[in-house]
This record gives sequence, structure tokens and C-alpha cells, in this order.
Amino acid sequence: MTGLLSGIEIGILELFLFWGSSFTISRVFVSLQKINTISYYWLMFTVLTGMYEFTYVRNRKKVRRLGMNLLSKKKHVWTKEYELKTLLPWNLAKQFYAEYAAYADREYYNLKDVWSLLIEGSHGVQCGCFAFGSILSFILARYRLFLIFLTMSMSSQFMNSLLYMGEYFTQISDIDSVNYDTERFPCGRFLIKRPFMWINFFWLAMPTYVLTTLLL
Repeated sequence: MTGLLSGIEIGILELFLFWGSSFTISRVFVSLQKINTISYYWLMFTVLTGMYEFTYVRNRKKVRRLGMNLLSKKKHVWTKEYELKTLLPWNLAKQFYAEYAAYADREYYNLKDVWSLLIEGSHGVQCGCFAFGSILSFILARYRLFLIFLTMSMSSQFMNSLLYMGEYFTQISDIDSVNYDTERFPCGRFLIKRPFMWINFFWLAMPTYVLTTLLL
């Protein structure tokens, strides 16, 4: 059907839009160019991630429906077709978390407990909001405040991700967990059969990089 794009195409376009928006902001507020490139884009990506997380927190029931639909039809968002409006962060976030819930962490469509709500909500506030605060502080030349917000955002991000992954590895060995390693939902060696989980590596490595390069 014309006017529709695959999930992969939507994802690539979203990354280009993110890069273009972040690049433009750094050209409008030229002081931001003093932040090293990798750290700047990671802070901006953390702000975008915060938007995704707030969307998930507000739409857990819909994410559950979308995720269960993917599982029942054995489909992935990458190969489905979407309208261009899916590029809007609050639309794409629902599809992202549906895929994540179906094939990486099924706590994300478990409405009986608040574990995923706690993880995403705390990350959105502690990391996303403080990352935005750090960018705004740099624009306003409040460099001490920038360092405070930066440290709070990246330190929280590292600890949030570390605790999350620690709990996840506990769950895959817990027979009572929805993430238990089974034939129907296998992990494989080094989570090779749940490859979407590997994105969490960046939420450990990148805050370490940002803190090291900007504070030392």
C-alpha cells in the first residue's frame, strides 16, 4: 500500500530526524558545540528516551495489547507497515515498547506489578529530565548547574541500568518469572535469542563515557 513504511524504514527515519533536530539545535545555540559530539548527542538521546518512557508509563495497557498481538501473530514491528504519523515519538514509543515487551522483557506488559513502571518512570525523571536540564543550563551559561544536572542524569542512568540488568538475569533463572528461560521464550547463550536486550549495553557504556570525558 502506498504511503506506508516498514518498521525498519520508520526506525531509520526516526534516527535521521533525531540527528537533524539535534544538529540544528546545536547550530542555533552555538555554545552547545563546546560539548564533545558523542556526549552531546547522548544527552539529547537521553531526553528523547525520556519522552518515550513517559509515553510508556501513560500507555501500559495499549503496549500490552500491541505486544500480545505481535506474539499471537508471531510478527515483529520491523516488518509491519506503518503510516508516517508513527514517526511522532509518542506514537513510535508504543510500537518500540510492544516489541520490547513481546521479545525481550515480558514484565513490560505485566500489569500485575510495577517493576517496569518503576524502571521506566524513574529513568524518565532522573535521567531524561536532568539531561534536558543539563542542556538548558549549558545554553544559559550556567556551567556549574550543567555539571550538577549532568552528573545526576548520567549517574542515575548507569545505576538504573545496572540494577535493571541485575534483576533481569535473576528473572531468567526464576521459574515463576515471566522472563524465565524456556523453550517457548529462550535466552540462548549471552542472550543471543533475545537480541533486543543488548540495547541496554549502551545505557551502561554511554553514561560512563559521558561522565569520564566531561568531568575528568
